[in-house]
Amino acid sequence: MKQKIRVIKWNTALKLTLAVSVLMVFFVACGEKENTGTVYDPTQPIELTSFQPDSGRISEMVLLDGSNFGSDPSLIKVYFNSKEAKVINSTGTRILVLVPRLPGDTCTLSVEVDGHKKAYSGYFLYKIAASVTTLAGNGTNALVTTSLDKSQLRPVYIGADKDFNIFVTHENTTLLRINEAENSITVVATNDQGFNHRCPVYTNPVTNILQFGAENERDRFLFCDPKENWTPKMRFILEWDVNGFSLPATIIHYHCLYCEADGCYYTRYNSGEIVRIDPGTWKATVIGMTPSGIAYGMVFHPLDKTVLWMGYDSGAGDVSHSICTFDVTDPGSFTKLSGATNGGFRDGPIEVSQFKQPRQINFDADGNLYVGDSGNHCIRMINTKTMMVETIIGIPGTAGFKDGAKEDALFNTVHGIVIDADGIIYVSDFSNNRVRRIAIE
Repeated sequence: MKQKIRVIKWNTALKLTLAVSVLMVFFVACGEKENTGTVYDPTQPIELTSFQPDSGRISEMVLLDGSNFGSDPSLIKVYFNSKEAKVINSTGTRILVLVPRLPGDTCTLSVEVDGHKKAYSGYFLYKIAASVTTLAGNGTNALVTTSLDKSQLRPVYIGADKDFNIFVTHENTTLLRINEAENSITVVATNDQGFNHRCPVYTNPVTNILQFGAENERDRFLFCDPKENWTPKMRFILEWDVNGFSLPATIIHYHCLYCEADGCYYTRYNSGEIVRIDPGTWKATVIGMTPSGIAYGMVFHPLDKTVLWMGYDSGAGDVSHSICTFDVTDPGSFTKLSGATNGGFRDGPIEVSQFKQPRQINFDADGNLYVGDSGNHCIRMINTKTMMVETIIGIPGTAGFKDGAKEDALFNTVHGIVIDADGIIYVSDFSNNRVRRIAIE
């Protein structure tokens, strides 16, 4: 414990030293300028020369040098890729900013003053700081629902609601609720109540109700309302409109997603049909086709609210191991985004990226897509603004169990992933029989 405390103190001292150094450089620059209160001149261009340091973590200070910035911070915007940074101050020739959260691993820095924008020629390298702990489970798969530190489970998929409840599908039979503040794990639904374990947990962003598809009945869906203590209730499609297509060729549909753009539910059948459901009449309309195959991961983009993102598992032909999209307003919009389909690993631009059996996928509030890359035993992130893919945590291709920092943490066959309102990532680490908690910056 003493060693850990010393490390923490050393890291804190180092960060403080760096911060003081940056501030000293900034204030020295201020002292050298006699023309404090410089006003931006819109008739002259913004000039960019350099920035320092060229790498760092969230909330660390960065100095940007150039000219014609003006000294009013309220008129200045600085971006790390597309992520806006907090501007602390400006001398007119030097800007002090704080690194924003998760802008991407390789960042282009740009300055905008009064609508005029210009980018630096070099790159800033963002350093992710992450730590992994175990929330529930001890490596044994037989279900035990006592306190979290004594719990046992076989987690398949995972979800979270607005009240910081974590929901986990266990084995073939059970939906569990985990509440960290209460130190509790309880049973919410079972197989005989209509719950199917391979249906990922999805929370309606408006109502906070859990919504599921079904594996064994074409027209059935399951809802768990927190106002009714999550008591499972089944609903059924009452009418079909094939809309020039055909009825689903398979009965399996894992999802029941709510579209904030039109207020309807959407699902996808394993035979490829995308179906819209009117929640008032329970009339289902086939609105388009996607390639057939299993896609455990499917979710609406939180900003482009009509666009479905999906992750195909193996055995799906030309879209195996792939990340794809479909806009529910355009029946011909299906797009395969990622690269080779043989099941591999590669970070970088999404068109050359590779995944291996991607399972559950989920967005954070900024529109970053997190992928449980099951076959690669790691967590991947797609910045949907820059379309760059990076590995957030886990060692690609190495299965194991280890809590700790980004460089050390190990997973084994990641199935589920969800991000709560505070940006904490929860993972159902299937073959380790544990629910993991990732704090990431």
